[in-house]
Amino acid sequence: PLTGRDPAGPLTGRDPAGPLTGRDPAGPLTGRDPAGPLTGRDAVGAADRLRRAVAADIAGVLAGAPATPGRIHVGWVAALDAAACPARYRGGGEEGWGFPGWSPGTAAGAIGRSALDRHLAEHDRPGPAPPPLPLEAVRAWMRSAATGAEGVAGWVAERRRDGDAATLAAAAAGAARWLAGFVRVLGWPLPHDLALLNVPRPGQPAAPATWRPPGSPGVTVAGGADARLGRVSGAGRFSLVVHRPTGGDDGGIRRRATVEAAAGALARGIAPEAVAVTAGDTGERVRLDVDGGVLAEGGRMVVEVVRQRVVALDRGFDPGDATPSPGCRRCDHRDRCAPGRAWLAGAARGPGGLPVLP
Repeated sequence: PLTGRDPAGPLTGRDPAGPLTGRDPAGPLTGRDPAGPLTGRDAVGAADRLRRAVAADIAGVLAGAPATPGRIHVGWVAALDAAACPARYRGGGEEGWGFPGWSPGTAAGAIGRSALDRHLAEHDRPGPAPPPLPLEAVRAWMRSAATGAEGVAGWVAERRRDGDAATLAAAAAGAARWLAGFVRVLGWPLPHDLALLNVPRPGQPAAPATWRPPGSPGVTVAGGADARLGRVSGAGRFSLVVHRPTGGDDGGIRRRATVEAAAGALARGIAPEAVAVTAGDTGERVRLDVDGGVLAEGGRMVVEVVRQRVVALDRGFDPGDATPSPGCRRCDHRDRCAPGRAWLAGAARGPGGLPVLP
C-alpha cells in the first residue's frame, strides 16, 4: 500500500512539487532525514518562541475585548472554520463553537482508534500480530463499551442500551472504514515507533495534550492528530499523523497539517519535524515539513480563533467579511449573505451551488 502513488494524485495538487513537500516513496513514515528542518535544540527553541508569540498575541486580543468572551477552546475544527470564513464561524454562536456531540460521523475516528488500540493490546506478545479485521475489531470494541464511561465509549453504551441499532450500524461502518484505511496506508505490521493518540486507556487521560497560554486562563489549545511516529524528545525527531478516510483539496490538507504542527508544538513544547496526512480511500499520504514559517502560520490560525470570538461580542454573522466557498452550500446564513448567494449562483454552478460538469 505504500508504493506506486502517483504524484499527480488527488492529495498532491496535480504537481509533483505541490504545496506539501517531502513526497518520497518511503513517505514521512520511514527514512527520516537527520537534516530535517527543526533538529536538536531548535525543535525546543522553535516551540518556545511560538508559545511566547502566540501567548502575547492572544493576551493583546483579549486586552482589547469589550467584555470577557468566556472559555475558548482552539482545536483544528475551530481553526479551519475561522480561517475559511470568519463570518460563518462567528455566526455559529455558542452551539457552533463547541463540540457538536457524538454522532456516527464524529465518532468514526475515535471508535476506529480505540478498536485498533484494543487489538494491539490483545496481541502484545512476541511475534507478529495478525492484522485486524476492521469491522470485527470495531464491533468487538463497541460491545465492550461500558455504561457510564467517558467520551465515545459512553455514547456507544447509551446507544446500545436504547436499542439504537441504526446509529450503531452507521458508527461501526464509519469506524471500520477509518481503521481499514489507516492500516492500508501505514502498512502491517504498523511502524514500530507508532503511538496512537487521543485514545482512552486505564490510568491515562483521554483528552489530547493541551496548552493554556500564560495570562489567558480561559483559552486552551489542543491538536487532533491520530498518531505519532517517533519518541517525543528534545531532538524533535517525531512526526504527527492525521488520517482521513477520504482525500481532499491541497489547501484544506495544508491548513489542517499546519494547525496540527502548531498545536503539537504548543502542547508538547517541542516542534514535530513533520505532519503527515493520509487518505484511506486512495492509500496516499503527503508530508508537510515543519519549519519556522509553518509554525508561525499555524500560530496565526490559533490567534485568529480568539480574535473572532472577541469580534463576536459585538457582531456575529456579518457578510462584510464572508469568504465564499463550497462551504456556502451548507451554511445556515446563506440566505442573508450576498457574497455567498452570488457564489452559489455563479455561471459554473447549478442548483444549490453544485458544480456544473462539462
